[in-house]
Amino acid sequence: MAPHKTSSSTQAQSRQILPSNLDDAQTPLLRPSSQELNDESTSRWAQWRMKTQDFWLQSKGMILVLLSQFFGASMNVMTQYLEIDGERGAGMDPFQILFARMSITVIASYLYMWYAQVPDPLGRRPVIGLLTLRAVGGFFGVFGLYYSVKYLPLSEATVLTFLAPILSCYATSLFVAHETFTWKQQLAGVVSLGGVVLIARPFSPMSAPSDSPSDGAQADELHHLLAILMALVGVLGAACAYTTIRMIGKRAHPLVSVTYFSVYSTLISCIAMAVLPSVDFKLPSTGIEWTLLVALGVCGFLLQFLLTAGLAYVPPGQAAGSGNRATSMVYTQMLFALFYDEVVWKNTLSAMSWAGSGLILVSAIYVAMAREPRGDVVQVQVQHADERNGGEGHNV
Repeated sequence: MAPHKTSSSTQAQSRQILPSNLDDAQTPLLRPSSQELNDESTSRWAQWRMKTQDFWLQSKGMILVLLSQFFGASMNVMTQYLEIDGERGAGMDPFQILFARMSITVIASYLYMWYAQVPDPLGRRPVIGLLTLRAVGGFFGVFGLYYSVKYLPLSEATVLTFLAPILSCYATSLFVAHETFTWKQQLAGVVSLGGVVLIARPFSPMSAPSDSPSDGAQADELHHLLAILMALVGVLGAACAYTTIRMIGKRAHPLVSVTYFSVYSTLISCIAMAVLPSVDFKLPSTGIEWTLLVALGVCGFLLQFLLTAGLAYVPPGQAAGSGNRATSMVYTQMLFALFYDEVVWKNTLSAMSWAGSGLILVSAIYVAMAREPRGDVVQVQVQHADERNGGEGHNV
């Protein structure tokens, strides 16, 4: 009996020791415990959350600018509808639309700053000059676009504005520290100018004078050339605005910059309506016009707020050179413009315009994406601490 008891005791001990000594490779049929499953699930969730947070911190500016372009394209198509003549009568003048839009933007900006208790609503003394320059450049940028969409298809007027980020890259390389603009990127700018020539068609039969042109044909040709000229003036203004926004950075809240721009534009458009004999103050005559003007003001406010916040945003751990990915998102407005041209106006680009648009888009995207941001990579936990404890930075 004794040997039998010893054998049973040994078998029992082996059964107790076996599971604790075998690893997973030797016991493939053994499943992990519920605690191990919970730990693994928690670890995967934490990793996914960390990657998502890191992507948001590094791409926040780009996403904000992308969203702003949707509101910008929507605003442009509403502007074009209000400017054209139709059954409701003569269209509205660009100064009238600009006055209505900027008035709503001023009210919305001040209300939001009052609600959010934004510090220094008039701007700090060191950046007042830059804020004023941003306002002047922004006014010419938006007026040039408003005038051009009256006589050009929306997509063509929009694609001309894509020269502004390239000029802004030139300016920031001169006035912003740690910014460079290589010869390859400068060559891309020349290619973009070639795209503008294809869109403007200065040597096409349409722009060549005929033997006996009618007055209407001459007027249309003149308006076409003036629209292109004003669009290029708008490019200079927009480039000035982009550059000054980058120079201001986080030294002023984005809404302070928007307020300067909207107040200046409101005053100039009001003076123009009072002084220029060709511009008469006209109230909306239909409910559709009232609705479009209100929607125009809301879209304009969101456009400027998101655009300014996106361009001024600097990811934690980077000192400069972080606005290029955000700037590249300006070109997505072309996609929205093409959509509106096809759906709303039933317009399609000509082959020459498609070629010019392609040159500008490819060159501009190259300029925006070729300059990689520099700076040490900071872990997500440190980045969150910087955002919570950062001194002068303003969060959206």
